[in-house]
Amino acid sequence: MPSVTRKPQANRQQRRAEIERSLLIATDRLMGEGASFTELSVDRLATEAGISRASFYIYFEDKGHLLRRLAVGVFDDLADPAQRWWDVAARRDAADVLAAMTGIISGYRQHQPLLVALNEMAAYDPQVATAYREILTGIAERLTRVIEDGQADGSIRQELSATSTASALTWMVERTCHQTLPFSTADGGAALADTLTRIVVATLYLQATSA
Repeated sequence: MPSVTRKPQANRQQRRAEIERSLLIATDRLMGEGASFTELSVDRLATEAGISRASFYIYFEDKGHLLRRLAVGVFDDLADPAQRWWDVAARRDAADVLAAMTGIISGYRQHQPLLVALNEMAAYDPQVATAYREILTGIAERLTRVIEDGQADGSIRQELSATSTASALTWMVERTCHQTLPFSTADGGAALADTLTRIVVATLYLQATSA
């Protein structure tokens, strides 16, 4: 007999995902217009997202909870280009790495105001700080597995500590984007993608196909 609770639960999860996406778009748009996250009220966010205040509080405790949830979605988006490289990492093709870095930078620019707010809020909100660290740790763990697989098939340097290398590269990309992109031009973003690519390729591969 089909479960009588599974379908309502799935519907609730789908509805939450839809609301989160609407609120992410609304937050990006409002902050892109110059509003700061701290001054955005729940009413304004809900109205911009096309939902009611009551619907907001069904899914989120407060704006800090919203920001933590949005951060998960944003970093999932940022990790997508990296995953496309990781899926073919054994090719040792610098062009794959460059495509990943270009995609990450593009995604950072798209969500830049929210990511800046996330960093600012992490400085004084322990829950946001913990969520931020856990998200980046999760990405580093995915890269760790890629490095371990590459070491097993001979495509990645054997002498590397997979865990330490993955953590260092993940935080290098995140910190560099955060510190550099808000003040750079489109040309600066392209140069940064090239620089990050060269660092990653030189770190991981003994030999690689040129980008």
